[in-house]
Amino acid sequence: MRGGTVLTEELRDKIDELAAAMKKPSAGKIAQQLNLKHGTVYWFMLTRGILQKKPASYRQRAYTRNGVTINPYSPDHDRFMLALRVEGKSMSAIAEALVEKFGIPRTSHSVSNRIIMLSAADDEQDVAA
Repeated sequence: MRGGTVLTEELRDKIDELAAAMKKPSAGKIAQQLNLKHGTVYWFMLTRGILQKKPASYRQRAYTRNGVTINPYSPDHDRFMLALRVEGKSMSAIAEALVEKFGIPRTSHSVSNRIIMLSAADDEQDVAA
């Protein structure tokens, strides 16, 4: 299990309060005020719809990070994945379908994170268009 701060209900409420009080909510500023890691606050805010994020441009090729091959999602992957999600498929079923269709290893965790990132985008329609 990873070490780190677990966001208690009290911390979650405090993040919500601070974000609501800011004109432009910032995970970095809130993390500093609460002495939390930026990534922890950022992910919480993204998954709750407090922050909007523009998707990064699509990478074209796989790359290696810390000895692990990273296979970026393509617009085709995103469209396929979102269509399956709209049909009500589970994350594991979507991951299996992605592997079967595109031959690239995907886990249900990866699919879940990608869907969260897509839903945090200002306009999901443009992401998978």
